[in-house]
Amino acid sequence: MKKTVLLLLFISGFLGLNAQSAKIQELEEQLRPAFGPARVTLYIALSDACIEEGLFDKAADWAEEGADFARRIKQPELRATALNREGKAMMLGGKRKAAGRFEQSLDVLRENGNSNKALMLDNLQNLRKLAERSGKSKDIALIDDQMAVLNGKTPGASAESPVTKSELRQELAALKNQLANAGEGYKNDQVRLMQESKELQAQLAAKEAAIEQMSEDQMKATMLLMQQRLMLDSLVFRAGIDSLANANAQLELSEAQSNRKFYLAALIALLLLAGGSTYSFIRARTHARVLEEKNKIIREEQQRSESLLLNILPSLVADELKKKGHTNARFFEDVSVLFADFVGFSKIAEQLGPQQLVSELDTCFRAFDQIIAKYNLEKIKTIGDAYMCAGGLPDGGGAQLRDMVLAARDMQKWLHTWNTERRKNGQPRFEARIGIHRGPVVAGVVGSKKFAFDIWGDTVNIAARIEQAGEGGKINISGEAYELIRDAFPCTYRGKIAAKNKGEIDMYFVDN
Repeated sequence: MKKTVLLLLFISGFLGLNAQSAKIQELEEQLRPAFGPARVTLYIALSDACIEEGLFDKAADWAEEGADFARRIKQPELRATALNREGKAMMLGGKRKAAGRFEQSLDVLRENGNSNKALMLDNLQNLRKLAERSGKSKDIALIDDQMAVLNGKTPGASAESPVTKSELRQELAALKNQLANAGEGYKNDQVRLMQESKELQAQLAAKEAAIEQMSEDQMKATMLLMQQRLMLDSLVFRAGIDSLANANAQLELSEAQSNRKFYLAALIALLLLAGGSTYSFIRARTHARVLEEKNKIIREEQQRSESLLLNILPSLVADELKKKGHTNARFFEDVSVLFADFVGFSKIAEQLGPQQLVSELDTCFRAFDQIIAKYNLEKIKTIGDAYMCAGGLPDGGGAQLRDMVLAARDMQKWLHTWNTERRKNGQPRFEARIGIHRGPVVAGVVGSKKFAFDIWGDTVNIAARIEQAGEGGKINISGEAYELIRDAFPCTYRGKIAAKNKGEIDMYFVDN
């Protein structure tokens, strides 16, 4: 039975401890976001919870933080309350200086004219308990007087003061007896003083008689003895003065040495601080320089990546890809499409080695890239020896078609000049057929890896058929393209020419 009771007591104590710990944890969680007076209130609540749990040191720490925070935000009453809790925690924990916290709390309340009577009485009651422990009866009396003033009573008045007429008469009678006794005592003292005065007069008369009976030599000896005593007293006094001066000198020397050590320590601290500041400044400058270099490298890499992206995709598609991570296909109503293909490329491939053939194609296509970049045209792709570009993405209109015809002319001129040099070296000629058509297309990027921009639609297919129906060294355009450029470029009508899967199409050669 006893074991069961002990077990129940242990479980109830354990549950109570967990509840208190949970309360402290909850208050600590509320403390993290709190600010201002609410934060001080939580500090005080935490101190009270720790006192209830018997964690007096922790309670004192929470109260001290609350008092310091209340002082910084200028909340005197909350500061006085926190000081009160700190004093209680120190008193319960058996720490010294607990009385100082209660006195500080009272001083804060008095300085700010606070009328929190309950808090002031609580501080005084705790001070009285501490005074009772120390056996300081005077402090207890002073504290009782202060508590009486706060409670509206007369300081020093007993709790059992007379309140009836009979008690007042008895007290008056007692006071009369005291006065009578005092008067009798005064008379007795007066008689005693008169007797002492008579005795002193008798002693003085005896001294005078002794002096009169002394001879002249005795008088001289007495005077000499008095002078010696005076000299001895003077020497002792002077020795005391010298000793005091010596002590003052030693004190001044000690103070000077102490000041010297202090100034030396202050100088060393300043030098260390200056050195630390200089080191921190130099280190910060070094870090800033390294960071600036890294940022410069990052900017260069970003520019390089953006240039590479713009090299692969049009700016419109590249911007959309950077913002969204994907692109949507778009419809363009008026786009010019150019196809260029080399005549007899299979025979040329038979005359050149693979590496030389690829090198010759690279030379041509690099030249084409520079030409279309000059006229703001967009390279779409190369397929074997075929070169494809477009104009009017995204603007469209007749101006981009005229630019495309100018670019086609420059391509043929460059090939003519290049072939002239090749003929001198006995190398095969590269003659290109160029076909141009205009119309609506759909443009975009397909897939999620190795992005490739492309265009689709009947306009692309017709442009390819027009290029196939052309001749080497000439620019073949459709009737739709002719309608827009006929005022700017002289053209020769070829008639209606059959195109594979497209029927007959009006075609024109642009005169060189």
